[in-house]
Amino acid sequence: MAYAAALPASAAPGSASSATGARAKSPPLWPAKLLLLALAVPFFFPIGPIFLTADRIVLITAFAPCFFVWASGRIGRKIFADYALLGYCVWMGLSSFILDGPSIAVEAVGINFIESFGAYLVGRCMVRDADAFRSIVRFFFLMILVMLPFALHETVTSRNMLLEIANKLWPSYGDVPKEPRWGFDRVALTFYHPILYGVFCGACFGLTYYVLGYGCSAFMRFLKAFIVIFASFLSLSSGPMTALVAQLCVTVWDRVLKNFRRRWTVLITGVVCAWGGLAMVANRSVPEIFLTYFAFNTGTAYNRIRIWEFGTITVQQNPILGIGLTGDWFRPWWMSGSMDMFWLVPAVKHGLPAGIFMHLTFLGIFVAVANKRGLSERAASYRMGLLVSLLGFYLAGWTVHYWKVIYVLFMFLLGTGGWFLSPAAQADTEAAPPPEPE
Repeated sequence: MAYAAALPASAAPGSASSATGARAKSPPLWPAKLLLLALAVPFFFPIGPIFLTADRIVLITAFAPCFFVWASGRIGRKIFADYALLGYCVWMGLSSFILDGPSIAVEAVGINFIESFGAYLVGRCMVRDADAFRSIVRFFFLMILVMLPFALHETVTSRNMLLEIANKLWPSYGDVPKEPRWGFDRVALTFYHPILYGVFCGACFGLTYYVLGYGCSAFMRFLKAFIVIFASFLSLSSGPMTALVAQLCVTVWDRVLKNFRRRWTVLITGVVCAWGGLAMVANRSVPEIFLTYFAFNTGTAYNRIRIWEFGTITVQQNPILGIGLTGDWFRPWWMSGSMDMFWLVPAVKHGLPAGIFMHLTFLGIFVAVANKRGLSERAASYRMGLLVSLLGFYLAGWTVHYWKVIYVLFMFLLGTGGWFLSPAAQADTEAAPPPEPE
């Protein structure tokens, strides 16, 4: 509770006292940075039937203080996304208890609640102003920078040095077998799978360009962004590449048309028209076209199309509670049981309500932050960085499943968006400090 006491008491939004208080009593950032660091730690700690990882230990420790300050209103009013995520957790628990039984549901529901609402609350409660947001992004970028030499070594030699060292110190993940692509090994480092490493690095692109790049020269801004792109590319996975391409396209559109106020209306209208046009003239669905062109090989694309096809059939057959944690989804015998489609998994496992609640959580943050008015130039740039990153997450979620540490990272980043909707954002509008020199 030590860091809980540092959070400001709630005040009238927009008032001078609340703005000043938000700036003067910012909570410590070490729990949030510790969580980010724990995502790259491969150690696991089996305690009876419970499988604890470093990030789960941090989340369990931080959950009670964060929940207390959130429930008491000490970080301001509750927002729509808070309730949507709670709705997801409650419905997931209900589905699991009914379909899987208490013996399985207790542990699974508890871990899911900690990784979902707990990670979200760490971002929501700890990152409360622009300076804190920038500090978190800077720490995130430094982690990628430190890991980059090890990633280069792994892609060239096929030796995962970090994992070898980790396994000599404490039981850790094994190095998963992965086929080379373009003559290079796919980098996983301490993230269990190359997809997880690639998404972890790629999630930092928008944040790096718009947050760390704010106030920097064009050269430094592009250099930092390129480092993130290169690190993510070393995973040689189509999911992370999908997220990066989406982020790059949106960033280029924003920079080229920065003086055109209606650029986002034009972009959204163009995407909708293009989608409709393709749907009318193409001999296959738009998702099939999308999955085909954003996969490294036709086999991967075909498998994801089949996942969507048979996954939606499973949802239609089990629309309310899903199939549960132990149920098996409908598919041909020759298909793997792995469902590489994050946005479909909640609906398959726990029914349409769970899938809707998860979407509402994302949209509750994304839409509210995107429509926030009155931000300073700095806060607007930071806002753009978060939105670009979350957009990448959203699109990549249709081609990969977020599990383990990447799911925690996604929930954490969603939570960090809450400060844009708080009095602290107004405080930054009133007196935004100049960016630190890099």
